[in-house]
Amino acid sequence: MRQQVTRRGRTIGGALAAGGGYGAGFDTLRLVLALLVMLFHAGATVGSTLWTDTLSPLTGSLVPLFFGVSGFLVAGSASRLPAGPFLVNRAVRILPALTAVTLVTAFVIGPVFSTDAPAAYFAQPGVWQYCANSIGLFRAQLPGVFTQNGQPGIVNAALWTLAYELACYGLAAALIVAGLLRRPRVLLAVLVALAVTPALLAACGVLPLFERNGLFRLFFLGRGAILFSTFLSGCLLYVWRHAVPLDGRLFAAAVAGCGLVYGLGPDRWHLADPALSGLGLAYIAVAIGVSDFGGRLGPYKVDYSYGLYLSHCPILNAVYVLFPGIDSTAPLVLLAIGPTLLAAAASWHGIESPALRARKRLGPLAAALVSAVSRRGTGSQRASPLAGFGTASRWSWAPPVRRAPPRTRKRSKTF
Repeated sequence: MRQQVTRRGRTIGGALAAGGGYGAGFDTLRLVLALLVMLFHAGATVGSTLWTDTLSPLTGSLVPLFFGVSGFLVAGSASRLPAGPFLVNRAVRILPALTAVTLVTAFVIGPVFSTDAPAAYFAQPGVWQYCANSIGLFRAQLPGVFTQNGQPGIVNAALWTLAYELACYGLAAALIVAGLLRRPRVLLAVLVALAVTPALLAACGVLPLFERNGLFRLFFLGRGAILFSTFLSGCLLYVWRHAVPLDGRLFAAAVAGCGLVYGLGPDRWHLADPALSGLGLAYIAVAIGVSDFGGRLGPYKVDYSYGLYLSHCPILNAVYVLFPGIDSTAPLVLLAIGPTLLAAAASWHGIESPALRARKRLGPLAAALVSAVSRRGTGSQRASPLAGFGTASRWSWAPPVRRAPPRTRKRSKTF
């Protein structure tokens, strides 16, 4: 038995199963990444070049690592749910806390720190346009707020990634509808084709023709291209988790590949980024996630990483305004970390955790609604179960049917 566990542990899926279907390292990794993103933005706020230039290979990898984690965990949920319930789950997880941070920033922090009088502040359309952040549409500025900081006028620089996160959920839903999560080889072929597309177009000399297309730039050449690539690579690693080795040499090769991409320079790196860096960063994130990174603490009872990520920028900016003598990253972070953790705790206990509990009740409500609509359309006939909402589904309102325990390995608990 011991030899069997060891053998299974040589793959990502084996390590995941050995941990009871949950990678304990994911919790710690997300918290560490959120803290490092906070350090980066603190450096940008005070105008330090250490985090923005010297350590750019590290800081440029932080958000893609987040997306690699997200792709792997979300693929576990996407492999079990139809597209509709999957998107509901993702919306309930992301949007409530995002909306709360957006509204508090616009209607509490904004008027307090704006150089405009409250009446003039609220009379400007920029206040209401900023609220579009609550649905992932990035708006950087509020009237007269934080205009003298290291990133003038940018109130919450971290929110630009949320549009890409929501778009990635849309891609995952498309994978569900197309059935690609159940066809690993086809998914691999599709992702390889997407990854090499910019390089092939450049080799053929026709890349400038496609650069003019906004959608092409979004997916292949913009700053979000690496996020899509890393997210989809995380999905791919989940689908192939029982075949991908968990090996220190492969981890080192992934790190070296990412370093090679950065070494190519800004003129060429975007062509190799989706092909090398995207998959490499996803492997690094997943390998750490399924390990005992940070100690074998098991699933955390709280997850402050999302709240910390959402709230740290406005707090850093506010502290910098209140203490104008700050000229380095360390004192700014030391002064801001306490309020940021309090905000993250409030987000988790007051918004995120209740939303996750409410999410479990959305299934029965949705099933009852679909059943009622179906009965109205079919007269007195009993509505047939619909995918994701039927009586045999985990989203059904009916009592669960007791079944014998499966003989296969435990299903992943990641979401």
